[in-house]
Amino acid sequence: MHRKQSTTGANSAFRIALGALAILAGPAAFAQTFTTLYNFQGSPDGTAPQATVIVGSSGSLYGTTYAGGANKDGTVFDLSPPSSPGGAWTESVLYSFQGTPDGLNPSAGVTFGSSGTLFGTTYRGGSGIYAGGTIFELTPPSTTGAAWSETVLYNFPGNFRDHGGTGAPLGTLLLSGGGRMFGTAGGNCVQPFKEPSIVFELTPPAVPGDAWTEFIIYNFDPNPQVGCDLRAGVISQGGTLYGTAYGGGNYNACLNAFAGCGTVYELTPPAATGGKWTATAIHIFSNAPDGALPSAPLTAGPGGVIYGTTTAGGISTCGCGIVFQLIPPATPGGAWTETILYSFTGANGDGASPAGDMLLAANGSLYGTTTGGGSASRGTVFQLAPPSVPGGAWTETVLHSFSGTDGSKPNGLTQGPGTTLYGSTQSGGTHGSGTVFSITPN
Repeated sequence: MHRKQSTTGANSAFRIALGALAILAGPAAFAQTFTTLYNFQGSPDGTAPQATVIVGSSGSLYGTTYAGGANKDGTVFDLSPPSSPGGAWTESVLYSFQGTPDGLNPSAGVTFGSSGTLFGTTYRGGSGIYAGGTIFELTPPSTTGAAWSETVLYNFPGNFRDHGGTGAPLGTLLLSGGGRMFGTAGGNCVQPFKEPSIVFELTPPAVPGDAWTEFIIYNFDPNPQVGCDLRAGVISQGGTLYGTAYGGGNYNACLNAFAGCGTVYELTPPAATGGKWTATAIHIFSNAPDGALPSAPLTAGPGGVIYGTTTAGGISTCGCGIVFQLIPPATPGGAWTETILYSFTGANGDGASPAGDMLLAANGSLYGTTTGGGSASRGTVFQLAPPSVPGGAWTETVLHSFSGTDGSKPNGLTQGPGTTLYGSTQSGGTHGSGTVFSITPN
């Protein structure tokens, strides 16, 4: 199924998937091969993955499950490809969380460090005052088959009054130079339970084994118009950080006037060491026509262009969300320009509520997922192809509609070898505990 839409709004490479995706077929060819690689069972292998997987150098897939595992508190897993064509993929639990002191319920994916090390966050648990979550490192064993080692690098207190943030890290970490990491911790926008949201930097110690240092580079609480309730991590372009806020911004025109419609924000580093970062809302959503409640990370494109999604709003009556493009201003300090590339209708199987990571192919197409809609209302994998003529309509093609037995509520996509894309689903599958899948556009 393919549909066309394009609407432009006024005043308004970290995830560039190039190279291997350059040979993907153009918008006229949308046949594909879909395969369920693994069905989670709950115990001992995990259940309910909340983030997409990443691909290792050997072709193995790494990810997290929110719950399940040996202690029912979530896992980090490895899914290894078969040794012969047509064989089964093999899942190994690299680590099962215990709650205290190591954390529980990882809702974000993991990120590769050097030498195969994995870094990630847990939504709750740890040894903080109120067990507000952790940042952890998972180190591979020196001997094949031995256990991986988990180290808690930082414990979030979970007490926003003392900390300046809520804990509750939700987004995937961004690794930077010198071993530094950037991340987000969400907050509640709604009074009387309002809690601030933060973007933080975690710096490694000068002496191995000493404590890591957390620094809050921006606290959104004093300025909620810039955003609040951060549910995704940040991306970097030229040292500037960009992210989405699920709430904040426009408190008058949104579905929930107490929380706002959400924003896209920019964080500019200080000119001198020790100075303050500067936060700017480069786009404030207003529900209709430009979308509301973005919960997915952004995707960086050439020329500083940014792509993203919202889970709600848009020009369709269902308010099923959009895919948008933000073009940077011609002069510093000018307004960014938002273009709605596609507004989901929730009808005729085109999907609803996109909330996962998107990929940008070298042919200009975007590939992503929706958590709802499709032929069985269980979510979709879609392709959004650019127009052949500048200013024309983008074309949406549903590459796969989930049925439940093959998964439900996909989390997003990641690039594999060749033209293969990988992802996970939060539920569905043989045991109802979620799946890992691959899809190869032909």
